[in-house]
Amino acid sequence: MADIMRSFMEHTKTLDTANYIRSMLLCFAAPTIKSIKSACLINFRRHKDEDMRSSWKAHADEWLSPLGLEWLLLNEHGNFMNALVLVYRRELLTRALCCDKACDILAEHGYPLHDVDACLECLRRKFCYGCPHEVGLFLGYPPDDVRGFIEGREAKSLACPYYWKVYGDEEKAGRTFMRYKQAEYDAAREILAGR
Repeated sequence: MADIMRSFMEHTKTLDTANYIRSMLLCFAAPTIKSIKSACLINFRRHKDEDMRSSWKAHADEWLSPLGLEWLLLNEHGNFMNALVLVYRRELLTRALCCDKACDILAEHGYPLHDVDACLECLRRKFCYGCPHEVGLFLGYPPDDVRGFIEGREAKSLACPYYWKVYGDEEKAGRTFMRYKQAEYDAAREILAGR
């Protein structure tokens, strides 16, 4: 897997801005594209003077609409060249944000409940001041793990690479991590094969 991902990253260096963003999107949003993750957070950045935000805005709807995905630019304001984007599948995001434990955390951090668009706008505003810990709920992370991270508890150590710090069910998290990695790997392999 690691060799394919290294080859994929080398390949992206040869692409123009739009194709770079599209390839990175198809690879690193693959778990959301395949409906196994509510959202992915991707920071499109390559060269400090390369305007990723303009290119993203010009192409995002064209790329995402056919996939049934939506997006939120989290660094809309400011003089940034990168594009920090939350790519999400609305029905999965709604489910992730509406469970009781997620609602408890969101309410504690000032989010309006049961309104995905209002929650997304609140998240975007919070990103103006840094990365809010509760973003994990939007990314489909288990609320118990998000709460553990917010509270600064000691996380469990996993034998496999992971996407978030685990405070709850290690075995389930490990299986989830592998599903996400497999989706990204499969996408990278397809892109390298020209599909």
